Parts: sequence; structure tokens; C-alpha cells
Amino acid sequence: MKIRLLSLPFALLLLFAFSAQAQVTISPTAVFLDKNSKVGSFYVSNPSNSAVEVRLGFEFAYPATDEDGRVYLNYEDEEAKERFSLVPHLRAFPTTFVLQPNERQTIRLVGRIPQNSDPGMYWTRMRVSSNQLTPPIGDVAEGQVSAQVSFQIDQVTAVLVQHGDAETGLEIHNTQASVENDRLTLLSDVERMGNSPFIGSVQTRIFDSNGQEVDSRRSSTSVYFRNNQRVEFDTSNWPAGQYTAETTFESQRNDISSQNLLQISEVSERTTFTIE
Repeated sequence: MKIRLLSLPFALLLLFAFSAQAQVTISPTAVFLDKNSKVGSFYVSNPSNSAVEVRLGFEFAYPATDEDGRVYLNYEDEEAKERFSLVPHLRAFPTTFVLQPNERQTIRLVGRIPQNSDPGMYWTRMRVSSNQLTPPIGDVAEGQVSAQVSFQIDQVTAVLVQHGDAETGLEIHNTQASVENDRLTLLSDVERMGNSPFIGSVQTRIFDSNGQEVDSRRSSTSVYFRNNQRVEFDTSNWPAGQYTAETTFESQRNDISSQNLLQISEVSERTTFTIE
């Protein structure tokens, strides 16, 4: 019996090729159902040259942070799940399908939230799993052993819908600044107000003692309950002296229409620190 073995670099190359072929694209990156009809849609496209099978699944979760500001998805908050989960009320059509090369599928979503449910924003995480159909390794002659590798690629995005009156807000409890090894780390303790998550962006600007801006960062963010918002700067080229960091949260995102975002006034805080 003849056994075909693959060298490690070649095997890794195959893994990369199969994972790339199983990748689909999702648009938009976050799905907001219409607040009146509770209906929405999104698209799944297959840009590869191989057919892929696609499956949808839903599970309650939301982005949270640890004490150091590292982001993770919290799947274990049973109290929040009981109050805000869209999973029991959400239906998708279809949930399993095959996409041929360069083909696109429209997915319809319907959220049947009971009228007597508490007002606010309801949400879930949608998992879009895709894998290449019967990926060929190569022709197998009689008496030989070969193998087939099937990759599953999971992409997770949010589905949200407003029910009744929804409002949000932010309170910055404090911001801590630490400088070590030419790195500035800012941690802002931020709590969401109201009955809905804050989804927007955060901008951090650094000013020197003369009020001149020396650096800035801007990124998308969301605060579902309470987060430690973390941002870092390279301070190796900053001269010694006193500085001020201004952190501002606003209801804008480059990847989400402002019509889907609950609007609030900008929330800002300033904190000072010293470079020695």
C-alpha cells in the first residue's frame, strides 16, 4: 500500500488555500431590523471559484472587556440574556444554502417580539459558517491512500432591533493613565445609561503643556453595559513634560448608518499625565 505524505509547508499552504476558498463576505457588517416592521435583510456572497455551503446560527452574546480593557464576547450573562435576547423571537430565511462561485444570497430576518415586552434594544450574535463543498486533494489511484480536508470558517456579527422607546447614554467614571517602556496606556471606566447599548466611536487626543495636539486615535466601539475602554500610544518621541489626554465618545461609525444609531451628545473627559 502506498501512502502519500504531505510536508508541513505544503500542508499549511493547502490549509490556507481551502480556508480562503471557504470564505464568504457579509454585507452589511451589522444588521439592524426596521424598528416598526421588525424586518431586515443582509447578503452573503461567494467571491471564490468554488461552491460553498453556508449555515446560519444565532446565540446571545455581546462585546465586553476585562479589567485591562481587552475585548471579548460574553456568552455567559444569563441576566442580560433573559432581558435583551433576540434569539427566541428571530427567524431567518433561509438558514442553510449553497452558493456557487460569484453567487449572492439574500437572507431575510424577522423579529417577532411580543408587544408587551419591555422597551429597548434587543440583540443577538449571528454566526455565518461556510465550508467548501467536497474539496478535492487530487486524483487517487487504486491502492493509494489520500485525505480530504474540510475547513469551516465562522464569521460573527450583530443583529439588533429597537422595540418601543429606546435610549442610551454614557457616563465616564474615571480615566487612568500609565506610562511604561515608552508606551502610554489609557483606561476609561465607561458605563452605559438607558435601556440600549451605546454604539459609536471613541476619539482620544493628546495635548502637550502648550495645548498643541501631538497625537490622536479614533476607533469604533460599543458599550453594552460597562467597559474599560483601552487605548495605547507610542511615547518614545515625546519630550518630557506634562500632557493632557482628552477622550470623547460620539454616536458615529464609518461602517454603520447614523440612522441606525441612537444619538447622544458627545461625552468627554480629560486627564493629565507626565512623561519623565
